[in-house]
Amino acid sequence: MNKKRYMWFILLCILILCGAGGIYFNNRKMLFFVENPTIEINSKFDYKKYIKEVKNGEKNDVACNSKKLDVSKLGQYEIVYVYQSQEYPLMIQVVDTIQPEIKMTSSLSLLINTTPDLKKGVEIIDNSQGQTELTIDSSQLDMSKEGEYTVQYSVEDCSGNKQVKNRTIRVVKEYGTDEQSNEKVVYLTFDDGPSANTKKILDILDKYNAKATFFVTGNGQKYNSYIKEAYEKGHTIGLHSYCHEYDIIYSSVDAYFNDLTKIGDMVKDIIGFTPHYIRFPGGSSNKVSKKYCTGIMSVLSKEVIKKGYQYYDWNCGTGDAEGNNIPTQTIIRNSTKKDDYNIVMLAHDTDAKDTTVQALPSIIEYYKNKGYVFKAIDDESFYAHQSLNN
Repeated sequence: MNKKRYMWFILLCILILCGAGGIYFNNRKMLFFVENPTIEINSKFDYKKYIKEVKNGEKNDVACNSKKLDVSKLGQYEIVYVYQSQEYPLMIQVVDTIQPEIKMTSSLSLLINTTPDLKKGVEIIDNSQGQTELTIDSSQLDMSKEGEYTVQYSVEDCSGNKQVKNRTIRVVKEYGTDEQSNEKVVYLTFDDGPSANTKKILDILDKYNAKATFFVTGNGQKYNSYIKEAYEKGHTIGLHSYCHEYDIIYSSVDAYFNDLTKIGDMVKDIIGFTPHYIRFPGGSSNKVSKKYCTGIMSVLSKEVIKKGYQYYDWNCGTGDAEGNNIPTQTIIRNSTKKDDYNIVMLAHDTDAKDTTVQALPSIIEYYKNKGYVFKAIDDESFYAHQSLNN
């Protein structure tokens, strides 16, 4: 009998201990975490994301000490959660699973028999911000023959993530065409910027989903951030002049190309490459250059093509070059006279051209109502070349 009582006593003690242990465990284990927690490198850490359950509470009741976590480096790190004065350590792995991205235009035109810059307009974006390796397979490209070719671009980051894209390369005799297309297109072009008005112009273009081309100078460099903004919004950046001083740039052929190189280098520092779209100050038909170097435009109009550029005059003018504060209605009237299929319109982007900005919405609305689209100049666009006057 005593032995049986003893056994019951032992069993009762075990039950009491188990119950007490269960109560202790339930009180102790107040947080439950997701399995195999990871965080992408260089991403924002949200400690609540890794809490699966908070017993008798909410996620907002939990604090977290993540001082040891370095999201800029791959590896395993310990973070400590605190809930009801109890600490709960958790190991988190910083990983890199996102592939790098190749951003570029789907096609690129290159001049025949030139050395190609296949990285032109190519941007690599990688979340790890570490070293990436770009490989370009141009084995099918023949720069000695006109035609279309496929070039393969592949980029791999230090974690082995990879992206592959194909790009169409067109080998051409010159950029653009002097034949108008059957599509009704307005190529809005703005000379002399950037300026205090550039942002206003960009906002108007955004409103109407219109694209334009900005032939820029080096005279408004405090506004150079707008050049990058315009490029990122899908507008085309062209080269106009660095100094825009006629007596300097048209003093000789060498002087012109020295100036063109300077503005090209400035733009390259902003958008990553040198554009091959240019506009001569005063246009190719200007009558000023002959005062400084007779016949210079006959030489320059050929030499820029040989050097891989294309120049763009215009077949429609806003008239804002005639002076400052030209009446808005005058600019609108000048700008809406043309009915060609391809209209290359000259406008100016300077601090003094407020009325050009004011006229812009009416100009865009007029042509949109007539079925035109507003495009930025590209390698296949119509170019207007005027008659030389030198």
